[in-house]
Amino acid sequence: MKVFIDTRETDRIRPAMFFYATNNDVSVEELLIGDYIFEEDGKQTVFEYKTMSDFINSVTEGRVFNQAIDQQSQFLYHFVIIEGTDEEMQKICSDRYYSTQLSFSKAQFYGAIARLNTFTTVIRVPNRKTAFEVMEQQAKKCFDDKAVAKSFPKSEGNAAFRFLCYCCQGVGSKTAEKIVHELKLNNLKDVIDLKKDDLISLSGIGDAKATNILEQVRMDFS
Repeated sequence: MKVFIDTRETDRIRPAMFFYATNNDVSVEELLIGDYIFEEDGKQTVFEYKTMSDFINSVTEGRVFNQAIDQQSQFLYHFVIIEGTDEEMQKICSDRYYSTQLSFSKAQFYGAIARLNTFTTVIRVPNRKTAFEVMEQQAKKCFDDKAVAKSFPKSEGNAAFRFLCYCCQGVGSKTAEKIVHELKLNNLKDVIDLKKDDLISLSGIGDAKATNILEQVRMDFS
């Protein structure tokens, strides 16, 4: 798999070394769209990578929405990945207010994620190393999962499927497809309204998996 890293990414040596160590063909060059592009057999997956502070700044400036739209227009598989915890987000918002008097609330943060998830997929990770691991894993999943591309072409844009498949750890494409089709989910509101009884009524989904899914939904939309 080829990995292209944008030249504007700070500390480019570390991500280049990580992806090289995992047996990828790494190239650092100026990318017109995205910060990381993964390529295999002519297919590409793009990631717009944001630290927590960069994400908050880009939301207030409107940059992240334009960047995500650009990715969607050029790539079949496209993601925005945010590095940082809720605690870090709240500290940045507090520091930002005291230093600049510019407020940015938790509601605005999750509202921005919800808006992005209507046309792309947002993935949150706690730290940089995890971000590298998740990007590589996600790219491989996109390239290997031919059934997903066939069942859910770009034109359909099922946001419920994208969230369950790409944002919920432990949920594969087949499980996400089963949930979406059998429970007739079409958007993120349908995901937010899911109940445990709905999930465990489906074959192959037990109490533990249902709990895991609902906990991740609450984490992203609470």
